[in-house]
Amino acid sequence: MALVLKRTDMKELAQIYDRISMCTQCGNCKYGYEYGPTENFAAMLCPQGDKYQFEAYRGSKGKAALAKGLLSGMIQWSDKAAHVIYTCIGCGACVEMCETDIKDYLLRMFEALKSETWKQNVAIPEGVRKWSSTIRENRNPYLEKHENRLDWLPASIRETLPKKAEYIYFVGCTASYRQKNIALATVKLLQKLKVDFTVVPDEWCCASPLLRTGQYDVAKEFIEHNKELPEKYGASAFITTCAGCYRTLSIDYQKDPPEGYTDKFGKANFKVIHTIQLVEDMIKKGEIEFEGSFNNVVTYHDPCHLGRHAKVYDSPRNVLQAIPGLKLVEMYRSKKFSFCCGAGGGVRGGYPDYSIETAIKRVREAESTGASVITCVCPFCWRNLSDAISALKSSMKMMDITEILEPIVKKK
Repeated sequence: MALVLKRTDMKELAQIYDRISMCTQCGNCKYGYEYGPTENFAAMLCPQGDKYQFEAYRGSKGKAALAKGLLSGMIQWSDKAAHVIYTCIGCGACVEMCETDIKDYLLRMFEALKSETWKQNVAIPEGVRKWSSTIRENRNPYLEKHENRLDWLPASIRETLPKKAEYIYFVGCTASYRQKNIALATVKLLQKLKVDFTVVPDEWCCASPLLRTGQYDVAKEFIEHNKELPEKYGASAFITTCAGCYRTLSIDYQKDPPEGYTDKFGKANFKVIHTIQLVEDMIKKGEIEFEGSFNNVVTYHDPCHLGRHAKVYDSPRNVLQAIPGLKLVEMYRSKKFSFCCGAGGGVRGGYPDYSIETAIKRVREAESTGASVITCVCPFCWRNLSDAISALKSSMKMMDITEILEPIVKKK
């Protein structure tokens, strides 16, 4: 019997119903695998499936079945359904393994499911509800005051920044309010490399937390505000050190569905550069000189938003391999097969224990490489992995690549 769409009131899901129906329930999405001429790769990639060990939670298969069931009326909304939806981190590992035409719509489907959940009388995680209730007032998900957004920036540096510049350093909420070490290292690095940039006081959250949790109406206000900043400050591009900001500004603001949200918010007209891409380009052009070395064995963690979502895998590795003294070793799960840190999709705020448990699995994998340092290019990954290191009492050190670079580089 053919499945019939009945619940047309679920507009976010209904508009991609044809794509959702293309899931064949083959199960390829549950694990990562690849066959090669010298060795085969196979591993669990889905943190949600690894945690809950039940079919509804594994890969995209369970969520696609749930979406079809909700749309047909064969499954009713419940707290259990909301739990399946909101414990999905949105890491995109299942996307890499999917072989049907639903593939490009999977991330959109996860976020549409979360969007529909807000309209139902079901249990959205309290942590997500809490920051969502204040984000319009505070312009960030950390319950911090917006006027304190630049407190990390010393007056001695702030006074040297131009009012208008070629680039705006889009700091992001996590670096502004939590990982201030990364924000400060980035500014100092950009200054040493003589980049024409500024930092602006009216930056708002990029809206990634809102989009990842399906809060489109609120996200629209943030996107429309941030889209105006480059023109306001005479900039041609945003530079960001945050993988989540990079994905949101370069994909959600600028690409057509299913990847982006130009159908909802219109298309932005500016470039977005991750700091690591800027550094890589300068190294290739011979514009950077190393004044010192970093004599450590390092393993790199691929942030989901920069790696699988934006396909930026090589730039961080190229930069790391150019650093004198640094030895780069890979974890078993890396690049498109990387295991998520567990922080995204509203999971760190909604299910903190599960989030840290996921990060602990990643740190243990990093330990197995023999590295002494885990590095990444995402403040949110930095926070979760650092907390996992502390929970494990591990001897490993967590560093952003900007923190490695800043003390040992200068512009030629």
